[in-house]
Amino acid sequence: MNNTFNINRFGLLLRRQWLDFGKIYLISFGVLIGILAFIYAISLTDERLKYISFNTLNFRYPLFLITGLLFVSIIANSYFMQLGQKSKAIINILTPASTIEKFLCGIFYTVIVALPSYLLCFYLTDLIFVSSIRATHTLVTSYNDYNGKKVVIDNLAYFFSTPTVKQFLQFYYVPFLINAVFLLGSIFFQSFHYIKTAISVMAFGVIWVTLTIFIIKKLTDNTVWVGSHYWQDEQNIYFLISLMSILITLVFWFISFIRLKEKEA
Repeated sequence: MNNTFNINRFGLLLRRQWLDFGKIYLISFGVLIGILAFIYAISLTDERLKYISFNTLNFRYPLFLITGLLFVSIIANSYFMQLGQKSKAIINILTPASTIEKFLCGIFYTVIVALPSYLLCFYLTDLIFVSSIRATHTLVTSYNDYNGKKVVIDNLAYFFSTPTVKQFLQFYYVPFLINAVFLLGSIFFQSFHYIKTAISVMAFGVIWVTLTIFIIKKLTDNTVWVGSHYWQDEQNIYFLISLMSILITLVFWFISFIRLKEKEA
């Protein structure tokens, strides 16, 4: 039998890990549903709908970002947190599976299961509430573009069909980066995993932004742009940021794997 990766052993590990992690996942998922339903309900009361306007559903964008960030980070930070408890850590270490199988199992539950389930949860919640509004209200605006063509905008559109969501394409790496950071935090810290990881992220973010601003300021002081340059194109900047973030994500995942291997040693 292959000691590095075996599909049958991996399947058994998935079933075994669900017994421990499944409880945390289901509780988190239940809380998520409750929070989304509650915020939608108080944001779409009859009093508010009497004065319905184009920004009636704008609360969905910060709600999507905040709840998504919290859900993804909590799920990732909860997976390996048992390694900080000696009794449970010993059981995890003695589980008959390779390190790569254990790590891939973590990726499976915190990425492949968690991310689609969050999107599905938000989609269904939005579908139910917006459908109920559309049954009794309409809010359509229109304008003529530069070519004289009439453009019709449905301001009660479902969340995932709005143009704003499609504009976030260059930021689709963010959930994976958040997962990598908090997954590493669950292995690296012995206790208070989420708090310590969050503080580390904030400190790193402040340092990163400060250094970036300082370097850009030093490079651009007393200079002027002449002609067309690579850095003047917004899309090029977004591309480089995305590329760096993807690289950092892979590095954090690799460090998490190494750290998991050290725990077992």
